[in-house]
Amino acid sequence: MSNAPQDPYGPTPDQGAPQQPQPQQPQYAQQPPAYAQPAAPAPQPPYGGYAPASSREKNWMGLTSLILSLVGLFTWFTAIAGIVFGHLSLSAAKRGEADNRGTGLAGLIIGYVVTVLGIVAMIVFFVVIGWVVSECGGDNPADWCTDPNA
Repeated sequence: MSNAPQDPYGPTPDQGAPQQPQPQQPQYAQQPPAYAQPAAPAPQPPYGGYAPASSREKNWMGLTSLILSLVGLFTWFTAIAGIVFGHLSLSAAKRGEADNRGTGLAGLIIGYVVTVLGIVAMIVFFVVIGWVVSECGGDNPADWCTDPNA
């Protein structure tokens, strides 16, 4: 009997000599399709590391324009601020700094309509006041101005 240790990876006595291993093909030998290629690295931001402004940076202008223009229905003077912010919102949308052009445009249109209606209302108010003053003032006031029972 031999006391030599047996190689656990070697041939067993009933197998005979070791056989040559067959070359294995790698399982993923095919090239991946073109759409699976890794994306190109992101470009570095210009101007010393500052990233460009996002497209939502100035969206508050359009919303502010719409709110101020609608509040202008009750307070008239806020419609003027709505017009200003509407123009600022549209120019920001044109430059790509905002993406809510429609909101800014709505605030701008409502602001102009409210402003024009306010100007017309002021003109009518002053005409009516002028007419009342001309009817009731002077040496010969109208009867409905002086008669308390009229």
